[in-house]
Amino acid sequence: MNIELPPTGTEQSPAFVSATACEEWLATVPMANAVQAQSMFLQQLHLLHRFTLSPTERFAILETLRHSVCNVQEDAGKKFAGKPLPFAPHEQAALESTLSVWHALSLGYLRCFDALCCGDAGAFSTPLLVAQHAQIVSHPELAGRAAKLAQRTLSVFADWQVDLFRGEQLPDATYWKTLHQIFSAAETLGVATRAVTDHVRHGVAHSSALATYAECHLMSTANIYELPSRHLAWVVRWAKRWGPKISLLKAPPEDIRNRAVPLWVDIESDSPASYVPQPSSGSRWLETTELRKSLIARITLLAQGREPAELQLGDDVTQPSATLLLQRVLQRWCKGGAPRRHERHATNDDCSFIAGLEAVHFHLSGHQVFRAPTRSDTALRREREEFETFGDRSRSTEGGGEKDDSHIENWHVVDESASGMRLTRPLKEGARIGTGLLIAVKTNDSQRFTSGNVRWALREGDNLLAAGIQLFPGEARPVAIRVVEAGATGNPWRQGFLLPAIPAINESASVVVPAGTFRIDRSIEVMVDEKAQVLKLFRVLDRGVEFERCNFYD
Repeated sequence: MNIELPPTGTEQSPAFVSATACEEWLATVPMANAVQAQSMFLQQLHLLHRFTLSPTERFAILETLRHSVCNVQEDAGKKFAGKPLPFAPHEQAALESTLSVWHALSLGYLRCFDALCCGDAGAFSTPLLVAQHAQIVSHPELAGRAAKLAQRTLSVFADWQVDLFRGEQLPDATYWKTLHQIFSAAETLGVATRAVTDHVRHGVAHSSALATYAECHLMSTANIYELPSRHLAWVVRWAKRWGPKISLLKAPPEDIRNRAVPLWVDIESDSPASYVPQPSSGSRWLETTELRKSLIARITLLAQGREPAELQLGDDVTQPSATLLLQRVLQRWCKGGAPRRHERHATNDDCSFIAGLEAVHFHLSGHQVFRAPTRSDTALRREREEFETFGDRSRSTEGGGEKDDSHIENWHVVDESASGMRLTRPLKEGARIGTGLLIAVKTNDSQRFTSGNVRWALREGDNLLAAGIQLFPGEARPVAIRVVEAGATGNPWRQGFLLPAIPAINESASVVVPAGTFRIDRSIEVMVDEKAQVLKLFRVLDRGVEFERCNFYD
């Protein structure tokens, strides 16, 4: 490997220099306080990284720390996972601390692995010199320990990657370059596929350097940053569980008729796996045919009524989300990716942008504050008194005054198609934006706003927010909606939208309702121009954190 590591010395000693002393120190760490625990871990990991120790002892200490570190990191991740951008100060602090701990832990394992790759006989307290890689393969004990070290080093990168995605960031080029170097070294040492036990991340299940390396690429190709945090956790778990099903090829499969489409990786690059191979001496193919069989079998069994927990998908996994997510990863892991419905083209334009269901409804209603179509006598009397005193405050334009358009933001359009856009804006100039938010957008050459939702939002660099937008077909008409249930009275009216059918593109009419409204054959009452009509919902087309877009029967 070619990884720069700072020199070590004995000037500043950590609180422990042996695994036994580390265990004693862990008893003093307040594990229930993630902020304090992370601070203590970070301080000791930095001191440990720069302290001279034998690779054997360093590895033993890291193994002792690892379980506690992972538990604290999981608790800390809850403070920023699923939160919109830009993060609040305490959320940003939690993210930065979490990523710093992963970085410090990775440096410790990298120092141990680098010692092995450089032929340090003390790396595993063995009299064998490891200048010749074949000696590792031929020596079972040394091969087993080398395989464990490679897998452990890669596993820290995998956990680091998860929290990058949770923090709405993508791994950078340095991350991928180092990951490739670690795996390449494991491959050269002949231990990439050797099974090891990882109780921290897999319970009693077996893993390997290849399985963990594949896990990182499965998470990347699944674009898990587009998912709500609950679903992200499911896919992370599946990638970890099914990583061992991936095999490695040094040449593309000759007969692909009965195979999955493999993922192509260039281990000499600084990029994640993709679908289209390029000429490179570092080309590798991650074979996913066995994984495809497992995914298809589970999708079939779920359709037959089996519960997700019975299929080892997780006790917290529910339907129909399980089937939808399995179909998503099947397409991205085994079928060459998800093609765009419409091709995007680059542009250099600005657009007006409104974030949030209530703000969109307010603007498309002509700046009218939402009021329920039927109100109690008390509410009507109060509104009448307010009108007599203040006039009509539901409209922001009175006597030639200007409308309040403070809810409209200016964004830059990077590329667009008929069904989506990629937008950017300064990170802290505007509302907080997160995956699943209902929005409306209007480019400079458009006459009206088009509704849609945020498919993903990512922080790019220090001060840029990027978002992928899905556009809903047709002109959204603001309406009032309430659920109609037998024997129930007084269900509240809430904001919603009707979208027309567009036969030319085979789009049926749909209705946007508040999140949690949909149920198969549920009836809703829709108030349009003071006339009520009853619709029956039968299918969800899109789902976000504050809305569901559904097909309906009249």
